[in-house]
Amino acid sequence: MRRLKENIPLTMFILLMGLILGSFIGDLLGMALPDGAVKTVMTTPLKIGFHPISLDLHIFTIVLGFMIKINLFGFIGVLILGYSLKWLY
Repeated sequence: MRRLKENIPLTMFILLMGLILGSFIGDLLGMALPDGAVKTVMTTPLKIGFHPISLDLHIFTIVLGFMIKINLFGFIGVLILGYSLKWLY
C-alpha cells in the first residue's frame, strides 16, 4: 500500500483506463442487447460535471466545460483494475 501512495500518477492512469475501457465495453454490449430494462440499466450514463460555458469577447471566444459520463460497466472496469492494482504493487 505504501508503494501505491508513492506512485499516484500511475495509479490514476490505471483507474482512468479502467473507466474508459469499461465504458467502451458497456457501449459495445449495449448495441448487442435487445431493448429493455437490462439495456437501460447497463447503458444509461451518470453525467458528472458542467456543460460548456461560452464567453464571447468579440476578439476571441473562450469555451469552458467538463463532463464525465460513467455507465455501469465503467464503474465495474474501475473496480476490476483497482483490484488489480493490489496485485501490481
